[in-house]
Amino acid sequence: MKLILFGNIETWNDAVSFLANHRPDVQIVGLCSLDLGPYADSNATVTLRQALALFKDGLIDGILNSNGENPYYFQLLEELGFHPIYTMPSYLLQQELDGSLLSKEPYIYPYLEVKPELMQLEFHLADHCNLNCKGCTHFSNLVTEPVFADITQFQKDIKRLSELFSHIRHFYLLGGEPFLNPDIHTFIAAVKASFPYTQIIIVTNGLLLLSIQPAVIDMLRKHQAHLSISDYNCLDHDKITRFVREHQLSADLRIEKEEFYKFLNPKGDSDGSAIFEQCSRKNCTFLDKGRIAACCLPFVVKYFNQSIPEMEGIDLYQPDLTGHQIQRQLIRPMELCRYCSTDVPYTWEISKPPFEKEDWCV
Repeated sequence: MKLILFGNIETWNDAVSFLANHRPDVQIVGLCSLDLGPYADSNATVTLRQALALFKDGLIDGILNSNGENPYYFQLLEELGFHPIYTMPSYLLQQELDGSLLSKEPYIYPYLEVKPELMQLEFHLADHCNLNCKGCTHFSNLVTEPVFADITQFQKDIKRLSELFSHIRHFYLLGGEPFLNPDIHTFIAAVKASFPYTQIIIVTNGLLLLSIQPAVIDMLRKHQAHLSISDYNCLDHDKITRFVREHQLSADLRIEKEEFYKFLNPKGDSDGSAIFEQCSRKNCTFLDKGRIAACCLPFVVKYFNQSIPEMEGIDLYQPDLTGHQIQRQLIRPMELCRYCSTDVPYTWEISKPPFEKEDWCV
């Protein structure tokens, strides 16, 4: 079988090496990407136009998307006329590394014949926060009482997601402040029970990091959870860096948190399609009580609400729902997109009540 390998450049080597080891009958006759960058003049690369010409001339048998978690790629390849489009689940590389790879699997599949992958999923462990950031995009500074996630509902929803998706590339546990939830280790375990190869990322402001319990530290290390620490100027960077190093944790300081953004248009007269197209949050797929949406706004705008619609999203428990149907809906604008605007940046700062709607509204 002759295929073009399509995907981000950084995925090429791993995919080619894996296929050479496990599917020597598959011949990769060209490497393709939306942006070939420094490889544009290489004899090993082809443009999408060239790949399509090879396909139409019967010189290749199809195209293999090495970024199988990216639904935009599948949509693009379908629109161009490729068929079949193959995928190789990304977790196979991890299975190869840990020795759990099954020897009798085909490893590559026509993409509609297997459960899809999710690029990422976000989930609030707590809606409230211990830091009142001005214009918090999750409205956590407007949550006046503690609001914790329900572990029973979460376990049910994660099990349902495992019926719809084969893998979640990145699973973000956030808030609010996720370390306010005393059962954070239970949620981490629940994610790994259903999606053992997902990368768990905990987005935190870091203020509680130095006081987390040993059991939580052990859970972070056991499951190789990554700490994404917002680098606010109120943080003691030296202590955080020392703590992370001493406990051998995976972490990074997100220096871009020097800025926040106004993004709401309460009048609801924006061009939803145009806003969605340029939105930096449109791939921040969010889970809340059995529903899923392209971002968190449908589930958290209730804390702000100025007559902006709430609870838009996909019901995970719809009869006959498939993961592919969810993916296709997630890359289309929501009704709620009309209530967003082009982002307007401003310098991060702590705010105090009474909060002004201008903190969020353009």
